[in-house]
Amino acid sequence: MPLLAIYALELGGAPFLAGLAVGGYALMQMLFQYPFGALSDRFGRRTLIAVGMLIFAAGSIVCAFATDIYLLIAGRFVQGMGAVSSVITATIGDLTGEEKRSKAMALMGGSIAMSFVVALLVGPAIGGHFGVGSLFAISAILVIPALLILAFKVPTPQKARPIEPISGSRIRRVLQNRDLVRLNFAMFLHSFVMTSTFIFIPLTLRGEFGWAMTDFWKIYLPALFCGVGAMGVGAALGEKYNLVKAVMIGGILLLIATFGGVAWRHDESALLVWIVLIFVGINSLEPLMQSSATKFAKAAERGSALGLFNACQFFGVFVGGMSAGFLYGHFGLGVLAMLLCALCLVWLALTTGLNNPIKMGLLAIKRNEIRAEITPAMIENLEGVRECYTLGEADIVYIRFDPCLTANEKLSQMLIDYSQRKPNAD
Repeated sequence: MPLLAIYALELGGAPFLAGLAVGGYALMQMLFQYPFGALSDRFGRRTLIAVGMLIFAAGSIVCAFATDIYLLIAGRFVQGMGAVSSVITATIGDLTGEEKRSKAMALMGGSIAMSFVVALLVGPAIGGHFGVGSLFAISAILVIPALLILAFKVPTPQKARPIEPISGSRIRRVLQNRDLVRLNFAMFLHSFVMTSTFIFIPLTLRGEFGWAMTDFWKIYLPALFCGVGAMGVGAALGEKYNLVKAVMIGGILLLIATFGGVAWRHDESALLVWIVLIFVGINSLEPLMQSSATKFAKAAERGSALGLFNACQFFGVFVGGMSAGFLYGHFGLGVLAMLLCALCLVWLALTTGLNNPIKMGLLAIKRNEIRAEITPAMIENLEGVRECYTLGEADIVYIRFDPCLTANEKLSQMLIDYSQRKPNAD
């Protein structure tokens, strides 16, 4: 990602086409995220992850043998069709409890960041000796061990489903969730900002300050370590003290101040400071946003909800890459930074309107212990109950509830009270 814009220019592309090479991948990710997520709700997570990774490998091979900017863009489009992000996030959501989900998302983000660090250390050497196309070939080869891990080490999540059929399409129900809609728009802006950053940083370091690509790690490495540290601190504060919304607002305020600083002053020494702060702000937000999406989504619709969420994420990558390439090439860094600052203000307004995504309690009750006349709708109408669903063979009913409004004992008593009522009672 940090080297791709430079590579695209070397293949004969203008800044706009370089932005398309970065963002075209995300356009296809956007289009395929929801179908992959929805299909994973129906056919299982692991199957869809495997299919998507094989598609990604095919696109990587095309990029590896690209001889011009247009073939590179075509390969990036094929890579993007392997849209497994939402399915992987849903899998983590399926396999972890709500109290540890942000930590799980932070570990996923940390693993991505550390792989990025390794790539920054070895990528320039490999690319300089064998050509940048060789890095795409390595990406294709690495799909093989990833598939082996998927086959032998990743558990198969049990499929969650409502106790009784729900009317309406999944996407309509997801779009009726106010918090998810706000979070989707917020994720679009997060990705727009992140991708714009990966456009203007290498172009500025190379074009204005004469940095060689092999020197980029000198700023990316410390910035990434600071970002990973912020990611861990943000996830811990958000979950332990129930401050997810507050931490997200703090991260956005940091980005607003930082992009204002970039617009005001972007000489070499100042820009290096801004780069570190941008990484801190962006990395502190992503795991909390991913975790919040799994909390706001219902269990039986998690793949669909996260498919839409990740579609918005990659739409932000696409629009951000295209817009940043155009604005940087025609108007310079100052104008681009002012736009990013304004978009962060919109992002702040969206986040302020979110409900704080709290840790939900989970109560498991045997299905035969609940009277037949007590419907799932009755249970979900109880104060503080978010949803009820089943896993596997449906002998256990799982009830997610807000522990701030009720508790296990109180909820159990409510169900007992229901069971003692006459069948014709309201």
